[in-house]
Amino acid sequence: MGNFLCFDLGTTKIKSALISYDGNIIYSSEEKAKTYSDDEGVYQKPEEYFNTVVSEIKEIKKRYPSHLSKAESLICSGQMAGILGIDMNWEVVFPWTYSVDTRANSYLSEIEGSMGGEIRESSGGVPFMAAKMKWIKENFPKDYKKIYKFINLTTYVAGRMCNLSGDDAFIDYSVLTMSGLADIEKGRWNRKICSELGIDINRLPHILRPFECVGYIDKNRFGTEEDIKVLVGIGDQIAGFIGAGILDKNDLVDVAGTYTVLGYCTDSFIADYKNKIISSIFSGIDDIYYHLAVVAVGGYVYSWFKEKFSYDDKKNPVQIKDTDGLYFIPHIGGRSSPSQPYYEGTWVGIKWHHDLDSFYISLLESIGYEFNYVLNWVKELNVLREDSIREIKVIGGGSKNSIWNSIKSNILNLKYLVMKEVPFEIIGSFLVAKYGSNFKEGYKQLIKDNIISIDEEVYPQKERVNFYKKHIDKYIKVVDKIGKIYCDLNIG
Repeated sequence: MGNFLCFDLGTTKIKSALISYDGNIIYSSEEKAKTYSDDEGVYQKPEEYFNTVVSEIKEIKKRYPSHLSKAESLICSGQMAGILGIDMNWEVVFPWTYSVDTRANSYLSEIEGSMGGEIRESSGGVPFMAAKMKWIKENFPKDYKKIYKFINLTTYVAGRMCNLSGDDAFIDYSVLTMSGLADIEKGRWNRKICSELGIDINRLPHILRPFECVGYIDKNRFGTEEDIKVLVGIGDQIAGFIGAGILDKNDLVDVAGTYTVLGYCTDSFIADYKNKIISSIFSGIDDIYYHLAVVAVGGYVYSWFKEKFSYDDKKNPVQIKDTDGLYFIPHIGGRSSPSQPYYEGTWVGIKWHHDLDSFYISLLESIGYEFNYVLNWVKELNVLREDSIREIKVIGGGSKNSIWNSIKSNILNLKYLVMKEVPFEIIGSFLVAKYGSNFKEGYKQLIKDNIISIDEEVYPQKERVNFYKKHIDKYIKVVDKIGKIYCDLNIG
């Protein structure tokens, strides 16, 4: 019975953990992920993520040598919508260009406009990776020629840990939707789409399940009893869903993190190729699919508001005030669901009596309105009855904001289940590493052992539910009208 090394390679943080066979966290830490910005744009260095993982394993060995000696496997979760290029020797020849880097947005808009429906029907979502590959090919031709394989961040770290070569390059099922280049139902790359976009299919990696073993770390490297298995890994959002127990049809989750995400679990692949609002993702585990929508960079926007307006969110307003027609459009840097990169952030309906509390509440409400918009499409896509979903779990840093939970509960008219704070991506990765495709049984054991639990239940209040019903449609009308203005300004 061994232990598990689990790492989450996030946009802003790198989380590390050693978890015992029974699911208890022996060691955990967080380190800030470095982001670089210059004339070439915004990017991150994959080598630094790798170095952090190695450094953390050494730290675990120093603090818990007997526990590390029993390490059985290593698994990484991580960012899902970026791409990097390696050569035949697994050396980085193009850095990690991730979701915050918007330089390829014009390519994204072009691809969405010309092939969006076809791509979603095959891959299930927004072709972030395809747009970045095409952008690299046309704007950095010398770098492009050096690229043997396009891979993602988790692949890079895992592969380097066990000394893989370019021919061994792989990617896991859970991030395929973000590529725009896959045939999800057949589990392979879509040759027709690759050809039409001018993307060399030979530069794409093998597609593997998240629990498959890709190599080993020699036992002498870190002083373990046996060689450590290195597993494929999984996308961070999907790992978080698994860790939060979003495992059965109609389970719903609000990820109140850096990216504000609504996730819904279903049992088959249903692509939103007409409206292009919802991404359809195969987890890599049979019969577990997710409908996902990134409604905003909610955590970024929240932090931006606090910093730029010196707002003290610890003094939360005593009651949720009526913002009197003040609406905030949270799409700073573009709208994700549907993919409309030309959007920008806006306040609409400012009146003389509005104060900072009004702006703060309108920001919180905007995420609730966006969730309601997406949830309605989820229900339509899955042909669900209005009362088929009654509750939603909330995880992430924003889950501890009681006013925000209350607002969203009332807008969605759902019971909010505030989860006990644990590193859900790490827990999800542990379940995949230990149980493979049978992690539902593992999750039940974590609940039984009180490792996973509910901290608080927030119920919708009839009066506030009725209050927000008046604003839901108005908000969407404002968003649509503002979108036309930004489309004219930013696209022409």
